[in-house]
Amino acid sequence: MMDFTCLGKTSIEPEQSDHAENTSDKPVLLGESEVAFLPTVPTGNRMASETSPYLRQHAGDPVHWQPWSEEVLQIARQMQRPILLSIGYSACHWCHVMQRESFQNREIAGLLNEHFISIKVDREERPDLDHIYQKAAVLLTGHGGWPLTAFLTPEAKPFLVGTYFPPQDRYGRLGFAAILQRIASLWEENREMLDKTAEEITAAMAGEAAPKGLQGFALPMGISIDSDVAAKVLEDAENRLLEFYDEGNGGFGTAPKFPSPGILEFFLQRSREAPILLEAAVNTLNHMADGGIYDQLGGGFHRYSTDDRWLIPHFEKMLYDNALLTQVYLAAYQLTGDQRYREVAEETLEYLLRDMRHACGAFFAAEDADSEGEEGKFYLWTRQEIMELLGDEAGEMVCTYYGIDQPGGAIDGASVLHRAVPPASLARQFDMNIDEISSSLQAAKLALRQRREHRARPARDEKIITAWNGMTVSALAKAGAVLQAPSYIEEAKAAASFCLTRLQGADGRLCRSFKEVPSPISGFLEDYAYFIAGLVDLYKAALEPFWLDAALNLVELAIQLFWSDSIGTFYNAEARGDLLFRPSISEDESYPSAVSIMARNLFYLQNLLSSGGRDKLDVLFNRYLDNMTANPWGFAGLLTVLDLAHRGLREFCVVEPAQGGADVEVLNLLQTAYLPDSMIYLWNTAAYRQGRFGELGLGKTAVDGKTTVYICTGGACLPPITDPAELRASI
Repeated sequence: MMDFTCLGKTSIEPEQSDHAENTSDKPVLLGESEVAFLPTVPTGNRMASETSPYLRQHAGDPVHWQPWSEEVLQIARQMQRPILLSIGYSACHWCHVMQRESFQNREIAGLLNEHFISIKVDREERPDLDHIYQKAAVLLTGHGGWPLTAFLTPEAKPFLVGTYFPPQDRYGRLGFAAILQRIASLWEENREMLDKTAEEITAAMAGEAAPKGLQGFALPMGISIDSDVAAKVLEDAENRLLEFYDEGNGGFGTAPKFPSPGILEFFLQRSREAPILLEAAVNTLNHMADGGIYDQLGGGFHRYSTDDRWLIPHFEKMLYDNALLTQVYLAAYQLTGDQRYREVAEETLEYLLRDMRHACGAFFAAEDADSEGEEGKFYLWTRQEIMELLGDEAGEMVCTYYGIDQPGGAIDGASVLHRAVPPASLARQFDMNIDEISSSLQAAKLALRQRREHRARPARDEKIITAWNGMTVSALAKAGAVLQAPSYIEEAKAAASFCLTRLQGADGRLCRSFKEVPSPISGFLEDYAYFIAGLVDLYKAALEPFWLDAALNLVELAIQLFWSDSIGTFYNAEARGDLLFRPSISEDESYPSAVSIMARNLFYLQNLLSSGGRDKLDVLFNRYLDNMTANPWGFAGLLTVLDLAHRGLREFCVVEPAQGGADVEVLNLLQTAYLPDSMIYLWNTAAYRQGRFGELGLGKTAVDGKTTVYICTGGACLPPITDPAELRASI
C-alpha cells in the first residue's frame, strides 16, 4: 500500500473552512431551529468555500450562489421564494458561455438575487440531483444537457426546465433576463398556475422513475431467464443496433457522434458469434483513432465529434471516456492482434499518467475544452505554424499526413489534426520507405507536442471522482495483464489504494469525490459499482487476494445500501431527505449504467457472495427484459452482462506445485487471452484456503508436481490440465 501522508488527514470528515467572519456579503448559514424564527434570504456567494472546482469557478459571479443543502431548501420554504437551480460541470463549454453571458452580468444577477434563491450544483458531485432534473428536462423539452437550468418551487419541484439560455432573445430562444422577469411576475400574480404545473411534472417524473406495475410487489427471487429467450433478446439487440451503424464513417447515428463504449464492448463480446459485429466495431475504432476526436499528439479522446466523420471534436477530455475507451481498444487488440489498437490504448494511458494523475496515484476528472477563452485553441494548428517549426520538406509531409487545410477539418482557419492518409500511402507520395516515414512522423509528432506544451493549457478539474477512478483502475489493470506490463498494474494499485485510503470511511462507506479533502457527499451506486469492477479487474491482473476481498466487502455493502427487493433493482442513491424521490436509473447515459456494472460484479462474484448475488442478477434480468428488448441503445451495458450470463461463468483455478511458483506460460496465457466471461484464481496463499475463498479450492491439487488448471462452470469442473498447449485449446 502507498504512503499517503502527503495528503494529511485520512478521515473522510471534511475539514472546517477557514473562512473569515461573515459580513454583509458573507451569508449566514442558518440551522433548522433558527430558520423558523429568522427566515432571511441568503446573500453573498458561497462558492469559494466549496471543494468542487466547478463551483469555485463561480465564486466571483455577482449571483448569490448557494450550494444545495437542506438548510438552503428550508430557507426557500420559509421565504416562499422560487429556486433557480443551475447544474453543470467544469469541462462544460456552454456552462462557461452561460456564466460569462448571464451569471457575470450584473443586471441578470440583480434579478436573480432579488427574486430567486440561486443554487449551483456540480453534476459530477451530485449525479442524483442531475438525474432527477434531467428527467424533468426530457419530459418538458424532449432532451436534456448541460448547463441544466431549472426553476423550482420552494419544495424543489420543477415548473420550467431548459439548458442553455442566451442573455437576450436570440438563436430562437427567449433571453434569460426576460425569462427571469416573466417568472418573477408569475410568481407574484399567478402562483397557483406554477404550483399546479410543478405538481404535474413531479407526478410524471415520479411515475417514470418508479418501476411500472411493481409498487408494493416483491419480486420472487431466483427466476432464471430461459436460454432461448436470452438468445433471442441478444440477437434482436444486435440487429437493432446495426440499424444505427454508419458503415462509411464508423460509429452510430449521425452528428454529433459519441464514442459509445458500451455498444462497442457489446459488439466485441458478441463478435465470435456474429463477425459483422467485429467489422462494425473495428471500423468505428479505426475511424475514431484516425479522427480529430483523438488527440493525435498527446493521446486521449475528446468528448465527442460535432460531425459524422469524427473530425471536429468538442474538445473537453473526460477521465471516464478515456478509461472506458482504453478497455475497448485493449479488447480489440486481444481479438485481432492489430498493433494500432495497442498503440492507442498505450498512448491514452500515457496521457492519463502524464497529464491527469494526482501525485498520490489517483486521477483527476477532466480537462476543459477552452483555453484563453477559445474552444480548442490548445489543439489547433495552421500550416504556417507547422512549416515554420519543421521546415518545408518535413512540414509538407506532416501537413499532408494530418490533413492540414483539408475541407471539413478546420475551425476559423486553423486545423484539427487527424490522420488523413495512411503511412504507406504517405511513403509512396514522398518516395520514402515505411521505416523512414514512421521515424519522420514520430520525430515530427514529438516536436509538435513539445511546441504545444508552451501554449496555455486548458483548465483541469482536479476533483477525484470515485466511480471514474474505478474505471481507470480497470483500464490500467487490464493493460497490465493484456500487455504483460507490470508498471500499469502498479499504477492501478496506487489508484485503488488512494480510493481505499482517502475515499472510504471507517464504516466502509465510499464518498463521492476528493478535492484537497474528501467530499462530505456520500458515494452513489456508480461509485460502488465502478470501483468494485476496478478492484475485480485489479485482482485478475495482480492475483492478490487483498483486492478481491475489498471488492467483496463493497459488493455486500452496496447491496445493503442500494438494493430493494420491492422494486427488484438498485437505487442510485442512499435515501436522502433532500430528494423529490429516490432515483433508480437503469439506462446507459455517458457510460454504462451503474445498475449494469453492479450486475456485472454480481456475475463475476456470484460464487463468493453471501448475499444471494446470483438471485439478484436473475431478478435484474427479469426486471429489465422488456427494456433491453425495446431499447438496446440505452441498455447495451446490461445486454453485455446478459450475454455473459447466457454463456455462463468460467472459473480458472490455477494450483501451484508444492515447491511454489506457477508456470509463467500458463498465467500469461490466461491473462492475455480475451476471456470476458471468466475469473482466475491463483491457489498459492493461505488467504484462499480460509473464509469465503475456502470452497473454491476443495479437492483441487497440483498434478504430477506441475502447475494445474481446473476450468469450472455451472458447479462442475473439467479434468485438470497441466499442459499449456491443452489449456490454449480449451480456451
